[in-house]
Amino acid sequence: MDTLIIPASKSLTLTDKIPDGNIHDYKIIVGCDNEFEYHGLLYFNISSLPNNIIIANAKLTLFKCDGFHNDKNIEFIIYPIYDHFSIYTTYLRIPSSDKFSGIRFYPMTSKSTVTADITRIVSSWIKNASSNKGIMISNVWNNSIASFGSSSAKKQQIVPFITVTYKQNDNSTHIKNRRSYCNHEFHLSVQISNSPIPNPSLTEVIATGTIEQHSIFVAMIELIITRSSGTIDKYYVSDEYTNSTDKPLSINKTYSIPVVPALGTGDLITNANIYGAYRENPILKQRFKV
Repeated sequence: MDTLIIPASKSLTLTDKIPDGNIHDYKIIVGCDNEFEYHGLLYFNISSLPNNIIIANAKLTLFKCDGFHNDKNIEFIIYPIYDHFSIYTTYLRIPSSDKFSGIRFYPMTSKSTVTADITRIVSSWIKNASSNKGIMISNVWNNSIASFGSSSAKKQQIVPFITVTYKQNDNSTHIKNRRSYCNHEFHLSVQISNSPIPNPSLTEVIATGTIEQHSIFVAMIELIITRSSGTIDKYYVSDEYTNSTDKPLSINKTYSIPVVPALGTGDLITNANIYGAYRENPILKQRFKV
């Protein structure tokens, strides 16, 4: 099995509060209040996935900007949409969505991140790439609002992403037809920093290694914490490394990962991992085009 991290490349909020406009901000807003409803749109460019694969699972990770409390009764739904969206899309021209393929999830938790299994949606995109117009996150049944980091966030750490685990389709006669930029190797590792004055709400993780020349690498760092109750919490940050030189680029970067709720007595920092993949560099592609 292989894993690829794909950050959101487009995002937008549509609301009947601004029927002829939209909200293009560092966060998307989802839900409804006593007066207005809000719908968050996200798009993920899956062209970096190899051809002829079978999706084992695909998970959407969202970084919360508010609503850090537990309420398992508040339900949000993710829908695949049928129409492309842009900065000119408005609530009055809201993209149509597949109401029969909605995926429910419950983001009202004390954690700073939430995940949702969207394997069914991503699998449909793999079968028909032209069907990938993005997703819509909605909640018009509960009087509740939540906001999440968007693709426009200046801090890469809160940009939404999908984690796709896949395998090659052994029954395909074109199994070797992989996009060349997926064949790069990366040599990165992470370790947990031993701070002399630990901060229970913040854990530092150091990423080191190299990426190949003339490449763009999207990385996701995972921090695993085992709570005293036995519950396992996972926290993530994402980043992007660009190397436009003719030599491998050395990486040595420290990330401060927020931990919510903060570490308590008996809680253990269990592990840290790094995942990622190279993505196509359109500038370099044009540069070396024959």
